[in-house]
Amino acid sequence: MKIISIANTTGGSGKSTTALAVAVAAAEYGRNVLLIDLDERANLTFQLAIENPRFTMLEVATGSASNEVAIIRTNERIDFLPAAPRITALDTTQIPVENLKQKFANYDLVVIDTSSALNQRLALAAELSDAVLYVSTDSLAAVRGVVLASDFFKKADSLGVLPIMSAAQGSAISVLSDDFKVLDPAIPSDENVLIAQIENKSVLNYAKAALASDAYRDITYFLLEDLFGSKADAAL
Repeated sequence: MKIISIANTTGGSGKSTTALAVAVAAAEYGRNVLLIDLDERANLTFQLAIENPRFTMLEVATGSASNEVAIIRTNERIDFLPAAPRITALDTTQIPVENLKQKFANYDLVVIDTSSALNQRLALAAELSDAVLYVSTDSLAAVRGVVLASDFFKKADSLGVLPIMSAAQGSAISVLSDDFKVLDPAIPSDENVLIAQIENKSVLNYAKAALASDAYRDITYFLLEDLFGSKADAAL
């Protein structure tokens, strides 16, 4: 099992979209995937058309709910542990990290959509994670969000920074190249990403041949190679 976090402390950086896309792409490559929403805003949970979930990471981590009742099987061929604002209680709760990891040991890959705030849940994600993928648009705020998030993930392997392109592209993200590997291909600007969100789907499920879908598959293949060696595709 490998656990990766998708991180940036600035909202609107493409973090939740990327977490879902990477999870779905990894499932397409034959991996048994769990996606966890650890952001109190629960945007990813909302995108998957889940409102006011009965169970979240809070209940699983504290032992008040089992995986069997808390984890939801989605139409995206991945399992999902949703979020709600009450997961902020994790910020003041002592969680035995190794015990929590064991709860997810039957998965090949666990993808965590981290909080956009500098809080204990971000630290928890860092403790759980083998590796971290940073995402960033070309705004200075998003670039700063990568740097701030990296302070939490010093013990995790860095998979690099995934650029999320926009129609008006500048050069702000290039300043990260001195300290981070900037990944290629970048995720291109693609209207299908927004439409997929409206349709409560991943872009890979909504528009399989979209430019963004292809880019996410390519990036995920490279990430799986980094995580699992040469066996990126579990079917190989």
